[in-house]
Amino acid sequence: MSRQVSSTEPPVTILVAEDDREMRELLERVLVDEGFRVVTAVDGHQTMERIEEGSFDLVLSDIRMPGPDGMEVLRRAMARRLHQPVILMTAFGSISSAVEAMRAGAFHYLTKPFNLDDLLEIVNEASAQIRQQRSVHAAGGDRAFPILFRSPAMAGLLSMAEEVAASTASVLISGASGTGKELLARAIHALGGRRREVFVPVDCGAIPEGLLESELFGHRRGSFTGAVADKPGIVEEADGGTLFLDEVGNLPASMQAKLLRFLQERRFRRVGETVERSVDVRLVSATNRDLRALVDDGSFRGDLYYRLAVISLEIPPLKDRREDIPPLVYHFIRQFNADGGYSVEGVRQDALDLLVDHGWPGNVRQLENVVERAVILRKAGLVQPSDLPPELAAAPLSGSGRSLEELERAHILQLLEECGGNRSRVARILGISRRTVHRKLRQYGLGEEG
Repeated sequence: MSRQVSSTEPPVTILVAEDDREMRELLERVLVDEGFRVVTAVDGHQTMERIEEGSFDLVLSDIRMPGPDGMEVLRRAMARRLHQPVILMTAFGSISSAVEAMRAGAFHYLTKPFNLDDLLEIVNEASAQIRQQRSVHAAGGDRAFPILFRSPAMAGLLSMAEEVAASTASVLISGASGTGKELLARAIHALGGRRREVFVPVDCGAIPEGLLESELFGHRRGSFTGAVADKPGIVEEADGGTLFLDEVGNLPASMQAKLLRFLQERRFRRVGETVERSVDVRLVSATNRDLRALVDDGSFRGDLYYRLAVISLEIPPLKDRREDIPPLVYHFIRQFNADGGYSVEGVRQDALDLLVDHGWPGNVRQLENVVERAVILRKAGLVQPSDLPPELAAAPLSGSGRSLEELERAHILQLLEECGGNRSRVARILGISRRTVHRKLRQYGLGEEG
């Protein structure tokens, strides 16, 4: 089960917070045998001290222990050590406590007693994300590079980005506006062999059609009114590096033909010249439109689409990866604290619930704007529901007015339906044991498989 890592790669360090000495020593022994470095804490107070020191990558914490409990540990870790996933353990597990922990940003939730193989599987999964983030941050030269995620969807997407980064193949990134397409493009550049060269972004929808060819390929003096000097184009600026064409679906038909020729031959002419020039660029493009549908209706060239989409990556909307909302919220809080000199420490749970439950039609960009507003209004302490825009603060949570037991039942049955009856997958999503799922389903009169 151990993952082979480079001898030069530092080991993942795990903070184990557990007040039971036998359990703490067992966990330390098993994790060290697996190749991890382990730091321990015997109670909530010592755990908080370790978090402030920050000499670890991952937290494995009991929920019930003397001093601050595991939920307080989770919130402090989210506020202080954002890139460190938190796995919570408890002998008093329930669906409701699992849901609360996951909604607050926990990476996973385990009920005791648990199988050590299951624990190692979860820890290794978290460690893989840590190593992914390490590689992106190191390549990008910026520890604040905000590739932050907890969702399996984004973990898989970044793994694919790492795989394709070393190649020279064209990449097409699709996704709704505000999902972070340029950020993923920059990650591909940072992880590839051109990381020391330039990354040149171009918004194809922001340049007037009459100027687009000149902007991309340059022009010769006197080639049109206003061309008072020779001017190299954006593709020449990107020579040796990565050219990022954002909103490529907005290209007019005339430019589609010219871009296709450039991609085929890596040669071009400046406007007004007959001399051909060549450049070496890696092309990454992005769109919030369905290019295949545009190909079908004749508004986008099929041959260009296939040139652009040698590798296709699709970023899911934020509403389909709600696990990513808490780490993004805390990232933006830290960012705006630094920018404005504020002292916001985190988010009250009822406010975080509103953020997690919102539909986010504007995706991550909209979330960033909402958090900026909240930080400016709150200035210090914890963000409250009243700090959120009216459309969030006034919206009732799903199932409002129903008892906790009814909410538990509705939630687990909805997950069971979404997972096609796969109880192991339901348990995995909730971070609890399959046995707990069986017990709950028996309470609902659904004790038989099927």
